[in-house]
Amino acid sequence: MPVCLALAFLGAGCESIPSKTDGGLPDLQVSSVEPSLVLPGTWIHVRGKGFVDQNQGTLMVFLERGGDRRMVVPERVDDEYMKFQISTSLFSALGGPGSFVGTVRVQVDYTGGQSQSHTMDVIWTLQETLNPRLDRFTATEGIVYLGSGVRGEGTGFLLEGEGETQLRLSGTFTPEAESPVPWSGSFAVPAANRELLDGPFPVEALGITPGTFTGDLEVVNVHADEREVAGNSLPGVTIELGRTFLLRVEPSEASRGQWIQFTGRGFVAGAARTAVRIEGTFTERGGAVSDLTGANALEIFPDVVSGDVMQYVLRVSTDGQGNVEGLGAVAGTLEASATPVVYYGADSLVGFPLEDMTFIVGPQKQIVYMKYLPGFTDALREFGLRNVESLIRDRILEVVNRDYLTDQPDGINIEWRTSRPDDFLEYSVIEIGGEDPNNVGLIGLDNTMSQGGKDIDNLYFDDVVGGLNADAREEGHYAFGGVFVSSYLAFSPKAPEPMGISSPVFDEVFGPFMPSQGGTPVEAGEYPGGSRSDKIGRAIHALGSMIGNTISHEIGHTLGLAAGPKDLFHNLVPADNQIMDAGFHRDFEERAEQNSRGPARFTDENWDYMKQILSK
Repeated sequence: MPVCLALAFLGAGCESIPSKTDGGLPDLQVSSVEPSLVLPGTWIHVRGKGFVDQNQGTLMVFLERGGDRRMVVPERVDDEYMKFQISTSLFSALGGPGSFVGTVRVQVDYTGGQSQSHTMDVIWTLQETLNPRLDRFTATEGIVYLGSGVRGEGTGFLLEGEGETQLRLSGTFTPEAESPVPWSGSFAVPAANRELLDGPFPVEALGITPGTFTGDLEVVNVHADEREVAGNSLPGVTIELGRTFLLRVEPSEASRGQWIQFTGRGFVAGAARTAVRIEGTFTERGGAVSDLTGANALEIFPDVVSGDVMQYVLRVSTDGQGNVEGLGAVAGTLEASATPVVYYGADSLVGFPLEDMTFIVGPQKQIVYMKYLPGFTDALREFGLRNVESLIRDRILEVVNRDYLTDQPDGINIEWRTSRPDDFLEYSVIEIGGEDPNNVGLIGLDNTMSQGGKDIDNLYFDDVVGGLNADAREEGHYAFGGVFVSSYLAFSPKAPEPMGISSPVFDEVFGPFMPSQGGTPVEAGEYPGGSRSDKIGRAIHALGSMIGNTISHEIGHTLGLAAGPKDLFHNLVPADNQIMDAGFHRDFEERAEQNSRGPARFTDENWDYMKQILSK
């Protein structure tokens, strides 16, 4: 057998062959096509690079043999991985059952009109059914718990799309402290490959009652067309099913919208549900005590991540009267036991509890993710400040923290993030970009205020100030939100369409660096220490102050500012240095904190309102 064909038979295929390409096209390559044993329903996995998305071009796969050519449309996963499924009709067209000796060609037709392809030779064995063999069945931890890892080693297991490999029990089951009863059951464990079953132990195998199974374990392939092919049986198999238990809860303090994690064993989802029953007392910060025992006990249903991990978010819900309720709505201390309970049909199992748990529900905290878009960097180039971007971002963060006094005990309970949070599910996002997509030169816009006005009392913690709000557009409002840094250029009297509040101080601060005004952009390494350090530092301070103060203003809107009725968005009485004044009342010097102007602050009314909803 030629070396190339031997490699293909082993599933690796021959070395891929690129077509001739026009200069400038992305590198396209096919490095592997698997598996080589193919059944009706098999997913073929293609790995390589240059698998573009629909915005860049069209991906196609051709299966070629002699003069025959079959096209399939693959499912792109990312730039280096895509897959396609062998349907029953395609299986027959390729010569199944039998073999396919040919070529897999990946072709990309780019949106610009160009095209290129890569090929890989393959030899596929085409079978309608597969005979399984089970050599060994083991539990990862010895004792099996619901959802814990089990493994079956052997050969001939069915992969995704081909059906499923079932394991069938026949013997006796002895529940804890009870007599043995006859037992038969069937369950499936996902196949990692043809030789390995690897996955969680499902509730369908033995139910939820702790005990011990003794008997035979038969392997059976149930194909997609429901044909069954039985394999061998392992005799004398013993499976001990342990009782679900809870070990710990982390973190020990959390606030509304934050993930908490339960660790233990025996957590299961799907056909069954796992709850946590909380019994004890909850003491509010103000001293009020709630009884959570007996009929008043809390029962929550976390998301099952695996057999030993569950996650839960401290969520609240509105009561229809403008208030929120639920675990996370009120700060206090929970002193209780936490008991896992598994429900399966009409049956339930009470697991071993975590006793003497102390969990602190923190005051509501608003998390804000500041998402910088590519347009932000483009805007800095217009200012000539691209090479000090990190320092401008630092100044922005400094300003928003200062405006809300986040580092002070009597400040507002808001936390600013520059990377997307993974410890909170509920958080706000504000996008910071360049051009105003509304095409009206807005500096910033909270586009979350629709359907009746602002969010009084900040009932919603997951506002997105950015992107398109279709509801706002439908109501006739500007639909795109965020902070639009390129619009700041209109503060210059030299701009093509200067603002009514433009100022020559803008040109004094930024003109030395702006290419449009004949300035020289800041060079890498020029600051600090260069001859223009003072001017560069002033520009960093000014632009960071402007952007930071705009963010404070727009996030203030999402919190329900200005304080007052739902249709009041700005301070009724404008004055110097007030963050929530309408934009035309706030000139450049105040925003940029130049010439002894600024910094702007929240009025007493606005501050008192925020203290009511986000106190520490």
